[in-house]
Amino acid sequence: MKVKETAMFLAIGIMFALFIGLLVDAIYEEPEYHDFCKDERPYPYKEFREPPAVCNYTREFNDKVNECYSREGTPQFDFDEKGCQVFRECNFCNKEFNEARKIYNRNVFFVVSPIAAASIIVGLLWAFQVIGTGFMVGGILLLIYSTFRYFSDMSKVLRVIVIFIELAILIWITYKKIERKR
Repeated sequence: MKVKETAMFLAIGIMFALFIGLLVDAIYEEPEYHDFCKDERPYPYKEFREPPAVCNYTREFNDKVNECYSREGTPQFDFDEKGCQVFRECNFCNKEFNEARKIYNRNVFFVVSPIAAASIIVGLLWAFQVIGTGFMVGGILLLIYSTFRYFSDMSKVLRVIVIFIELAILIWITYKKIERKR
């Protein structure tokens, strides 16, 4: 392939992947942290004129804080008249945000991966080689993007299965492309 053709199929591949990624982002909005967690600090700052007294925290206080952390929450505190922390509540906004983000990443994976596979197949079938190769490159980039998006939330077994399927697709593409040239 000539330099101009190589530049064109790379450009087509990258632009196609960007287009699909931006299209999915425009249609299906990603959860944002501030939609779940308001701008409230878990440890509010309070200025005291005198140094705070030595705080003797009870076992009940420590149990509430530890239970909150064990349930993946963030303890929220107030201050008493001595300047000591008083447990107010256990805030789960960060946990809720992470759950919504996991679902979003999973859904993006299941939407973008079939588009990537279809793009690769279209690339194999396209008669004009530069455009076909561009669609294959775009499909491969989309496959990588969708996998990275969901990879950390997959189970170990699912990671192996997904990577195996993607590797099989890439081997199949390579075989089909080499077979055509022979």
